[in-house]
Amino acid sequence: MHPARAMEKLSTPSFAHRAASAAALAAVALLAGGCGDSKPPAPVPTPAPGPAPGPTPAPGPMECSAALKRGHCGACEWTGASIACTACTGDYKLDKDPSSPDLFCTYNCSEFVPAQTPGRPANAQSHNGIEWPAVCFPDSVSRFLTIGDWGGVCGWGDQNKCLEGVVPPVCAPGTEGEPGKPCPMPNRPGNTYIHEIEGRAQSLVSNRMLARAKELKEANTPSRFIVNVGDNFYPGGIDAHCGKPDGSVNSTQFAQMWKAMYPQELTEEMEWWSVLGNHDYGGVCYIKGWDQQIFYTYHQDKWLLPAQYWKRTVQYANFKADFFFIDGNLYDTHGDDNHNICSKIHNPGVHCELSFYPGTGGDCAPTGPHGPDECNSWFEALWQSNYDWLHEEVPKSDADWQILVSHYPAQFDIGVAGKSHITWSEWLTPMGIDLYISGHTHAQKVYYGDMGPGLNMRDTAWVITGGGGGVTSEQLPTADGNDDAYGFMEMEISLHELKITAYSHGGAEEKVIIRNQTTVKPVPRQSHSELVAAGLLKAMPARATKDASEIDLVV
Repeated sequence: MHPARAMEKLSTPSFAHRAASAAALAAVALLAGGCGDSKPPAPVPTPAPGPAPGPTPAPGPMECSAALKRGHCGACEWTGASIACTACTGDYKLDKDPSSPDLFCTYNCSEFVPAQTPGRPANAQSHNGIEWPAVCFPDSVSRFLTIGDWGGVCGWGDQNKCLEGVVPPVCAPGTEGEPGKPCPMPNRPGNTYIHEIEGRAQSLVSNRMLARAKELKEANTPSRFIVNVGDNFYPGGIDAHCGKPDGSVNSTQFAQMWKAMYPQELTEEMEWWSVLGNHDYGGVCYIKGWDQQIFYTYHQDKWLLPAQYWKRTVQYANFKADFFFIDGNLYDTHGDDNHNICSKIHNPGVHCELSFYPGTGGDCAPTGPHGPDECNSWFEALWQSNYDWLHEEVPKSDADWQILVSHYPAQFDIGVAGKSHITWSEWLTPMGIDLYISGHTHAQKVYYGDMGPGLNMRDTAWVITGGGGGVTSEQLPTADGNDDAYGFMEMEISLHELKITAYSHGGAEEKVIIRNQTTVKPVPRQSHSELVAAGLLKAMPARATKDASEIDLVV
């Protein structure tokens, strides 16, 4: 039931009311038929009496509506005029006189006690699958921003440092770079670029994000965090060799490409909840400093990438959301050496030279991979553990929203056949995933429903927010900003719906340009037995401590 109807009265229109309505319609028909026709209109028959209205229910217990149940009402009553919630489920507390039916049951964030933040792991994989301490925001309508593929370049190799007052020499030909700031990595076939935009695309997107963050803050509806979908630093992640001791706090890339480019509200007030993309491993290799991005989490409180895959729960005033962050980089471990992080000619090799990034060659000890020959199996094992974790964590989520974050778009299926393969179009909706957030493709796209072959994720909405400006976009932008080449997205989440707004980079004049607005409804997860029947989960005998009729589900 729609929330606006949750308090509607249970009454039946009277016969007199129906008869009066019929008489009024008859009068309209007489007037309409009286012009240009000498014959009188045929009489309208009097409708037969309908059944007498039933008795009004007496005050007392009543089944809660679907909307009230979603709002965590565990018991309801008919007051004589409306349905009211009388008891809440879980940790939600009852408000007997709420401003909205959605607020009968609320959670008091002032009583929320966050768990202790884990310490730095022994190595970059030690916390894989970790549930990061939950966070509570006292909002019934809340917002977060999304961005991907955003960290630009100031030079190649060991020259990737921005110099004050100097336009980077690596900017795309014919573009207008900014002194002391990174340019998008040039990556468009034919070297055709829009000169007003593509020397400063990262700045344009950042400026629009900051302006929107300030606007929301001034309206007392602040964005609470930023979801970051990977390819955080171009051309090949943090400029260090993998397996090195933690030196992330001294990284000029975190200082210049992140903190300096996303100032004030963007990195001083909001956390960046992150995943790794293929360029974070090296783009054409795996031996760059991907582990340093994980270590940096434990030096400050706004960069949040505690592991290669992880989850976090967000408690809001009257609902809860679970976010699942995955590492899908197995997808880029085969094929063309110029787009294969397991390439045998690049580990080490061109773009991943030991002269620039000294270390132990193809060995990323202590975590691995330990050489190009085992790279594929290492990423297969990483995905297998991620796959097993997903199939354990997602089915047991009791949140009102489930959101999955990956670097790779949902049309990119992943895994090893017969062991860990996922076809997202067959997996997301049955598993109850409401929103899938991704990047990798350097564009801004919103998909919901059947939008063509390979794009239909059924009831699950999914977005590509890979136009952050760290690399030149797939399509040519326009000088006026009316395009989907570069930008960011805003997600407005509440109990009954999630609204996606896609913002453009704004063009040379930095205008506010909204390219898409889509409203998403919750996706119910199928029952365990249905998931087993669909082959998405496997069943095993129940533990002895359970009732014999119960089933434990595993992958």
